[in-house]
Amino acid sequence: MALVYTAISIANTQLMATTGRIRELLTLRLAGATRRQILRLVGREAITVGAVGAVIGALVTGATLIVVTAALSGLSDSVAVRVPWLILLVVIVSCGVISFTASVVPAAVALRRALGRA
Repeated sequence: MALVYTAISIANTQLMATTGRIRELLTLRLAGATRRQILRLVGREAITVGAVGAVIGALVTGATLIVVTAALSGLSDSVAVRVPWLILLVVIVSCGVISFTASVVPAAVALRRALGRA
């Protein structure tokens, strides 16, 4: 349930951010950027934001795990932290795909509608 909520919140945030930038994207188009260049820009921004979020999340989680491991090692002789790397990778890639899609699709639709009116 938490994963579905997270996916919806990522998509909603990216959708609102992209639709709030329609004037900026149209200005780029009027300045000579092609539709494809604008969509690539939006997609790269979404992936960059997702990557920065994953790094910050990993740093915060790592710091927390170090503190918890240190605290628990005082209670027991063997405390092992195991990271499910495959699950972590799947979550990061899934969030990246959701973020990319929820940014590029609204931008493509908005550019098509705005250019169709002109």
